[in-house]
Amino acid sequence: MKDKSHSFLVDWTVNFIKNKDIISKKIEKIENGKDGFDLYVRYKDREQYFIIAANIADIDAIIQKLNSNSYFSIVTLNSKENFDIVIKNWNRLIGFKFLNIIFVNPFSGMDKKWIVFPHTHHKVCDESSLKNGLRAMFEVVEPIEEQQLVAKITD
Repeated sequence: MKDKSHSFLVDWTVNFIKNKDIISKKIEKIENGKDGFDLYVRYKDREQYFIIAANIADIDAIIQKLNSNSYFSIVTLNSKENFDIVIKNWNRLIGFKFLNIIFVNPFSGMDKKWIVFPHTHHKVCDESSLKNGLRAMFEVVEPIEEQQLVAKITD
C-alpha cells in the first residue's frame, strides 16, 4: 500500500512542480532520491528538497531532515490525522524559514491542494485563530486517507 501511494504522490508532485514552472521556466533539474529526499529540484535561484509521505505520523523523522538554511516541502495527503499532526507540532515547524507543507487530494472535487508556510503563517497570523484559519484551508480540499487513495489508484 505504501509503495503505491508513495509512487503516485511522487509522480503527482513532479507534475505539480512542472506545471507551476510553465511560465517562469526556472527548473534546471529534478532528481529522485538525492541526499535521502524523495525529490530534489534545482531552480535557477535555489535548491528545494521534497519529503513525500502519505502519512506524516513519524513527524520526528521528517523534522530531523530539515534545517533552516535550505528550502523544503513536505507533500502529504489532506487527512484529518496529518492536519492534527501539523497543528500539534506547529511550534517545531515554524522554526524552518523556508518550509512549506502541501496537503493534497488529487481526486478532490473541490481544490486539489492547499499550502502553508508555517514560519510565514506564524508571523502574520493571530495565534488564537491559528487552528480555525488552518482548518478553513483544510476544508477547501476534500479529506482523503491513504487507503482511499490506494483504492482510487488501483481501480
